[in-house]
Amino acid sequence: MSNVIAVVNHKGGTGKTTTAINLAAGLTRYSDVTSSCLVIDMDPHGCATSTLLGKLDGAPPARSVFDVLRRAITPQDGIASTIYDENIDILPSNPSLESMAKTQITDRLAKVVDALSTSYGWIIIDTPPNLGVLTQNALVAADYALIPTQCSGLAVPSLHQMKTLIERVQERQNVWLQLLGVLITQKDGRTPLQRQVRRELGQVFQAGDIFRTIITSNIKIEEAPANFQSIYAYDSGCLGASLYRDWIKKEFLKKHQRLEKLKVEKREAAEAGALAATTAEVVAEE
Repeated sequence: MSNVIAVVNHKGGTGKTTTAINLAAGLTRYSDVTSSCLVIDMDPHGCATSTLLGKLDGAPPARSVFDVLRRAITPQDGIASTIYDENIDILPSNPSLESMAKTQITDRLAKVVDALSTSYGWIIIDTPPNLGVLTQNALVAADYALIPTQCSGLAVPSLHQMKTLIERVQERQNVWLQLLGVLITQKDGRTPLQRQVRRELGQVFQAGDIFRTIITSNIKIEEAPANFQSIYAYDSGCLGASLYRDWIKKEFLKKHQRLEKLKVEKREAAEAGALAATTAEVVAEE
């Protein structure tokens, strides 16, 4: 089964797509789970799609996640190979996704992910900057939610809404969804603002939910997608590559391993409880 991660934040300009792409590339390089990764682009603007397919002309792909969600094609038929050096496929976006955003269907993507889960070790879902149906679809389909947020005090207050949505999805539609963590991005190296941001984040999330690594603003991080490369392929020795690499190897994968163990324990407890309840019913009937 895949490890499905929804990269979410309803505020724009948080480094969400950049993080999703470099996480996907990093996992193919540094994860022991598998070398294969699928990116699902649920943002109608399709920034991840344009970057990973090497297309800046704005023309949407002939087949996209929209076609899959409306069941015009199979999930497998919607997948395209990317031009990245890493072993990454993509289920590309399409501007027509906006029409789905106007519906109340929030479980369609989960069925698509189920159909693809045995083919990839990791599935990364990039989402639009809102709390709407497309983001909800991603959370219902995901095992984990990852929240990139700017190193800015103005970015923190709105995260209450993001946390509330995640908790609502956990309660109503996806009991196995877990918060993987909050990643602080776009820190200006000239300011010490991260201490204030961490304090404010601590009022919304538990301390263990906030990654220690902070992704500092770096020109190489901006140049890499413009050159259709991950930060590791573009300049493996730059600060941006070092920060994303260290975050993945030293924090992300270790946190993921702990949460996976916790999930197994919860599943076993739930199954044991269900078995005990069934046994009690049988004994009562006898």
